[in-house]
Order: sequence, then C-alpha cells, then structure tokens
Amino acid sequence: MAQKKLEKDSAWEKADSNGDGVITDAELGRRERMVLLENRDKKEDQQRWLVWFSALTVTVFIIVLMTPIIPIDRIDHLSGIAEIWILSNMGIIGSFIGFNQLSRRGTKGDNFELNK
Repeated sequence: MAQKKLEKDSAWEKADSNGDGVITDAELGRRERMVLLENRDKKEDQQRWLVWFSALTVTVFIIVLMTPIIPIDRIDHLSGIAEIWILSNMGIIGSFIGFNQLSRRGTKGDNFELNK
C-alpha cells in the first residue's frame, strides 16, 4: 500500500510533530488533545471576561446611583430594572464560581499523557 503524503501548508501538517510527513495515530491523538485543551482554555477565558464585565458594570452602576448625578425621583423609576439587572449579573457571577468549583472536582483525574 502506498504511503500518503501531506500537502504543503496542510491543516494536518501541525499534527506531524516529528516532521517526517507521516501522521501516526499517536501524533493525531496528541494533536486532538492539544486542540481540546486550547478550546477549553479559550472557553474559560471567555467566561472570565463575562464575569469581570458583569462585576464591573454592576459596581459602576451602583456607584453612579449613589452619586448625585441621578436625581432621587429618577432612581425610583429605575429601581425595578436595577433590581433585576443586578440580580441577573450576580447570578452570572455566582454560577461561574459554583460551576467552576464543580468542574474542578470532576477533572482531578484528567491527566493527559502527551508522551505516548
């Protein structure tokens, strides 16, 4: 059976870790694990940005409401929306912390063997 070759600048070229032009099952598995780790890292980064944005916007919103920039009679009109918005953002932050702790419990045995 003829051995298959990679195209120049192929998407699979990254999986060929030893540069011999042949992708073994071990190299393919290693590449797959690396892609999964990269995707997990990107997802965690996005979640962190979401939580930071929620925390900062709630803090700024509360600070603005406590300053004399907004008159008292306007605060009464904003109170219903503000309560829901603050609770929603606090729910995002609480969910992030809770699910982050739960996921750490489940990944203690998540040992990737890269030397196969």
